[in-house]
Amino acid sequence: MPALSPTMTEGTITAWKKKEGEAVVAGDVLLEIETDKAGMDVEAQEDGILAKILASEISFPNGSKVVVNEVIALLAEEGDDLSKVEVPKTAKAAAPAKEEKSEAPQKKADAGHVPQTAATPSSKLLSPAVAHLLLQHHITDVTKIPSTGPKGRGDVLAFLGLIQARPAPEPTIPQPKTLPPAAQPATQASPAAAAPAPGAAFTDSAASNMRKVIASRLNESKTTIPHSYVTRDIVVDNLMKLRRLLADELDVKVSVNDFLIKAASLALRDIPESNVRFSSDDHVKQLKDIDISVAVATPTGLITPIVKGAEARGVQSISQVVKDLAERAKKNKLKPEEYQGGSFSISNMGMFGVSHFTAIINLPQSSILAVGGARTVFKPSAVEEADMLTDSEVFEYLGGQSKKGGVTATKGTKASNADLDLIDFLGSGKPAKKTSTSSASTPLGEEVLRRLRPSLEKSQVVSVTLSIDERVLDSEVAGKFLGRLSHYVENPESMIL
Repeated sequence: MPALSPTMTEGTITAWKKKEGEAVVAGDVLLEIETDKAGMDVEAQEDGILAKILASEISFPNGSKVVVNEVIALLAEEGDDLSKVEVPKTAKAAAPAKEEKSEAPQKKADAGHVPQTAATPSSKLLSPAVAHLLLQHHITDVTKIPSTGPKGRGDVLAFLGLIQARPAPEPTIPQPKTLPPAAQPATQASPAAAAPAPGAAFTDSAASNMRKVIASRLNESKTTIPHSYVTRDIVVDNLMKLRRLLADELDVKVSVNDFLIKAASLALRDIPESNVRFSSDDHVKQLKDIDISVAVATPTGLITPIVKGAEARGVQSISQVVKDLAERAKKNKLKPEEYQGGSFSISNMGMFGVSHFTAIINLPQSSILAVGGARTVFKPSAVEEADMLTDSEVFEYLGGQSKKGGVTATKGTKASNADLDLIDFLGSGKPAKKTSTSSASTPLGEEVLRRLRPSLEKSQVVSVTLSIDERVLDSEVAGKFLGRLSHYVENPESMIL
């Protein structure tokens, strides 16, 4: 099976499009195979006859799993006798069968020890005195001398009959190590202890190829890349207004994520030092292309198809590309070049009600943007400089020495109900009580209350968190990138000009 992508190591045959004995032409689709990321067609490389299929799609319940460079079919030339086509032996030779143990039990000596055959000495272990003795008696074959001494040295004197031979040492049979009775583990468990606890039942299912690759790559990313995180809240009021305007007036329906893809691509263009990658040779690669990977959930796992050249596309064009990629991703119909590579990733979980999260960097990229859902916040409205009260104005009014609105409050006069309410409001921060419409309510008190009472404005904000690779990016660059991203999102008209 050929490798259909640089990272492909195995695949699953889901269907054969040609049958045995059928003629094929170069370019014909032979079979469909599911890789770790997508389903793909395998085409014939040359003309011929499909002589033999070695890996069928019904070999396994979930398809036939094959590895790269494994023979999956045989192609013969036209006119060949298909019955004589030989299947190549690609399987490794089986390991030699284990020698059968002798059924006859080995007899033990009376003392309970196993007798040992006398060993032969090694000429490298002979001492100079023994070597001289051998030469003196013209002994050339040392292997004939039984060894009874330590380290295999031969007993030459015993061999020549000059002394009585010593018996060979009796080997001892090693005994298994045992633990003290108190420390021995229990070998027999009670039926009650062996039974699973109530509610411990589960369903075990095999992980898909995509899920295995995701687990491997995310583990590699999290353990080998020094992650750092920078978060910022972005106001999306103007973006929401423009989105509604496009839908109502021009019938153009685009999502918030489409705007974010466009804004991120422009921010990468404005801050080129953020569009980088750490290479395997410990170099920093400055990327020229701006290709945004978008996380898409599929039944078998998460995949990140790429919107190429996003900075040169309009928001509507980005929306169409994302919809097409997402639809084909869920059907496992993406090509390898449509999901491998990219310079930046965006993962949006706002549609699931998630307000804030962090994402793991998608190798070999150096950053990923995690986008939460929009939420409503209240903040004080901007106060015009003409409406701001100075400290002297407030103290003059409270002291009864100010002249405003045609009413004069002289020092020493009795404070009105409005004055008392205002003092309570300034001291406690609680809203002033309503007073009667009598002459006690002065225009000056109403003016001061109007200008001091806080006014809150409602806004919608989105929290975004940028995960960066600290080997090539730092927090300063991340802050600059988020600043430009915020500028484009809060001023969406600048993205379409």
